[in-house]
Amino acid sequence: MNRLSALVAPETIRTGSALLIGLTIAPLIGVLAATQPVLLLLLLGAAVWVFLVLRSDSSAPFVLGVAAPLLYLIDIRSALFSQAILALSSMAFIHAVHQIVHQPDAKRWNRRLAILVIAWGVIVVLAERGLFSEGLSLRRLIVATIGVLPYFWFALAAPRITKQQAHALLAGIATGAIVTAAAFLLNSRTLIEGLQGRDAWIDTYTIIGSLKNSLGLLWVIGWILLIGWRTRGGWAIKAPLLAVLLAAILFSFSRSSYMALIAATLLLYWGRSYALWLAIGAICAFVLFGLPEAVWARLEMTWSPIRGFDPSAEARIELWIAAINAFLSAPLTGIGWGKFSDYLVRTGQAPAAAGQAVYDLAYAHNYFLSACAMLGIGGGVMSVSVFLAAWQRARALIARRVHLARLVQVVLLAVVLASLFGEPLFDPVLSFVFVLILACLVRQESEQ
Repeated sequence: MNRLSALVAPETIRTGSALLIGLTIAPLIGVLAATQPVLLLLLLGAAVWVFLVLRSDSSAPFVLGVAAPLLYLIDIRSALFSQAILALSSMAFIHAVHQIVHQPDAKRWNRRLAILVIAWGVIVVLAERGLFSEGLSLRRLIVATIGVLPYFWFALAAPRITKQQAHALLAGIATGAIVTAAAFLLNSRTLIEGLQGRDAWIDTYTIIGSLKNSLGLLWVIGWILLIGWRTRGGWAIKAPLLAVLLAAILFSFSRSSYMALIAATLLLYWGRSYALWLAIGAICAFVLFGLPEAVWARLEMTWSPIRGFDPSAEARIELWIAAINAFLSAPLTGIGWGKFSDYLVRTGQAPAAAGQAVYDLAYAHNYFLSACAMLGIGGGVMSVSVFLAAWQRARALIARRVHLARLVQVVLLAVVLASLFGEPLFDPVLSFVFVLILACLVRQESEQ
């Protein structure tokens, strides 16, 4: 080999090797482009992702953060959505493997938070895939394995995530939230045609993907991260982006997102008296003078002294009571995952036809009550414990003046408020985003 190196220049060897590789790969790319273009795109995407993971510490977390919210641009009921979830989980798996190879030892990290998040995620995934109730099969095992991959990433990557990677991850999530908000507004008939009342509310369900409270919550999370983003351009850059997020939150007509937005904004400025009073004044002025008419109409539908609560609010209250009764009927084991609608029909608490619920009431419109009803006291305690552990961890980091922890704490508040009126963390997209955010709290501040 030494003789060969002496006879042939290293530059010639590298050029020849590159030419040989090119001559080998080029025909394969041509065949794939002609016969399997989707497979070619997947392979090229995988190659680019591996390159980012290997070449940069911050680019890969940023792309991962951007990609997760963008899944909302795909119809959640389509086959493409399942493929996109698989692709995103695979990306996380590759990044996790690189993290553990690059940093094999992670000695200082918050084990309590990590164990709770992983345990709760695995329990939900296994219950959702029916491994507890319907038995084990190869298909269920494969699907469950794919569902567990985000928590596998959390277990391997979170203890090793650096300060720069954490900031890149949150910046990516904020970017993805802004893109989905812009896509939502560009396709909103409420803005284009001036729909009002119930028509405007219903239109939000047909714009992009499948709108739930979780999409409005995603934009609240983007709002929080963007306000806390420290940049040289300051408000000149952030103001128009915040306006996009605010408009998307308003026209999502998600009342839980409205509450989360106000509470999160106030908590962001808590302890800064001048900024806090300024924020309160801005919120009050906007509510009184700047709130769009369609949003006012949606809020007025909620309750009136004459007719009381609207059907949506009444249904939520009835579902909460039903969830409590379901928990009391089986406090240790719960009624089983996905069995809430059947329970309502069986107990005569939901309209039914031919023994089936007329409406799909899979959950109780309350994350914590749904967990208690379906998984019993263990599920309820675990769902609350994750938030308590994350909140305590964030407070500990805030005491050490870790700016990023303050943002995560505000995100936690927003998620808790939204979870009181829906199940955003049972949504596969937002649950993945939430896991990415919690990963920023795990590593000890001394190693960040």
